[in-house]
Amino acid sequence: MAARKRTDRRTKDRETEKLLVARTKLAALESGGSAERPEVVQSASVIEPQAESRPCYACGSGTRVEEHRAEAGLRVVAVRCKACGRTRSLYFQLASRTLN
Repeated sequence: MAARKRTDRRTKDRETEKLLVARTKLAALESGGSAERPEVVQSASVIEPQAESRPCYACGSGTRVEEHRAEAGLRVVAVRCKACGRTRSLYFQLASRTLN
């Protein structure tokens, strides 16, 4: 006997939710994904283009910068997905400059 449509849909929804949780955890582990793992950059001018170049962790679409702020020695950039609307914070740290 075949499963009902509702049962199939609920099973698919649960699998999709598990995949999203796994992708969220993976995104937090990559460079810049958390305050413990900031991405080191040479200049503040490259932060926003780098943040916008990263795809959405949930659907893979492009993102746009919503906010760029400095806090606790880090640059925190809030990005929003253009397709699904999910938000994410990316963390950057400016490399210390040495004098010539």
